[in-house]
Amino acid sequence: MAAIDVPVDVSYTVHQYREGAFPRAGQVGIAVAKEHLDKDNTLPVVVFIHGGGWAKGDKDQLAWQCIRYAQKGYVAATVSYRLIDEAPFPACIQDVMEAIRYIKSICPEISGDPDNIGLQGYSAGAHLALMIALASDEETFHSGAYAEYDSSVKCAFVISAPTDFPERKNRGEALTQLHEQQRGDSEFLRRVSPVEHVVADQVPILMVHGTNDELVPSFHYEHFKIRCSEAGVENFKLITEPGGGHMFFFKERKTYQPIMDAFFREHLGPAN
Repeated sequence: MAAIDVPVDVSYTVHQYREGAFPRAGQVGIAVAKEHLDKDNTLPVVVFIHGGGWAKGDKDQLAWQCIRYAQKGYVAATVSYRLIDEAPFPACIQDVMEAIRYIKSICPEISGDPDNIGLQGYSAGAHLALMIALASDEETFHSGAYAEYDSSVKCAFVISAPTDFPERKNRGEALTQLHEQQRGDSEFLRRVSPVEHVVADQVPILMVHGTNDELVPSFHYEHFKIRCSEAGVENFKLITEPGGGHMFFFKERKTYQPIMDAFFREHLGPAN
């Protein structure tokens, strides 16, 4: 990864939340405006989770978002996790939930509010964000670390999110991110599918998706919306970009960044 250009008014530090054979996979980057450090105030926290098909990517990809949010007055974090060639599913889910608990554990050091955390995820990262938002209390996904904290969050903003593994299998997708036994286990496919964890009292979720996304087709957001409607969810919102592909958010950043910013202001409160 290229060196991260950190403005003089921002503190950006890398923390090791989990040790192991792949140190990079157990890191979080934390950005805070220096003016807020060493003060008694507590700030809302926004955590960014990178995409890459669960097979590639790194926290550094989203350091720019962390710095941007730090300058807005938030504590911002970017999370790495074990990729599928480093550990099979559901290790990536366990890792991001552990990272949330770790962030809560260091909130007194970084001026963060452990009870006021929002998530942003893109693609595979959006899947992981939804799993945290919807299934944070499932023992299957608990590593056992930082057990005095939970992985719950206040809200999630997700982009191009995979939500429905059983339907992916029904449509003949290879599901190469899973090993053979998992691909044949219907219960496992449901367990790692955000759509299967929808409940009426879930946290607010704003989902944005391009209608021409070939990597994560429209049934993912359609099925999630239907399930939310059936469950009586009142705080789910879907925005679709007509003709948008998998990368539409970044191509239309001037449109969608303000939407994301407003979402976090609404659900986490103003940062300053």
